[in-house]
Amino acid sequence: MRLCVVDCSFAMAWMCADEKNAVADELLARIEQADSIVVPAVLWALEVRNALRTAVGRKRLTAAAAEAMRLAMLDLPRITVSCPPGLGDEMDRLVRECDLTSYDAVYLAVAMEHGLPLATTDAQLVAAARKVGVDRFGE
Repeated sequence: MRLCVVDCSFAMAWMCADEKNAVADELLARIEQADSIVVPAVLWALEVRNALRTAVGRKRLTAAAAEAMRLAMLDLPRITVSCPPGLGDEMDRLVRECDLTSYDAVYLAVAMEHGLPLATTDAQLVAAARKVGVDRFGE
């Protein structure tokens, strides 16, 4: 079963102890029961790698722990989707109307395209999801 679209901010709750939260734990438990998350192709993996690099730089994780987390993220049951057709115009609209980065607009557009809730801890992205009628995972 496809559960939700997961952005990198939400995945950080699985990677860094100081970002751990009950909703992220709930999703991880469901993933371990053979459900799947949905992530946008290329973008998610790049953002996760960058977040891990930043966490090591800020001494939130050791290099070994970051590598272990990177490998764990690769093992998550996930469905990798490409950006929706015609995303350019829709993404530009989301960027303008919701004041999102282009990266966050992709997560929201994928959630909209697939009719899935969005798992994010980014306050601006949460507000944008509400504005366009996308549910937030765990609410």
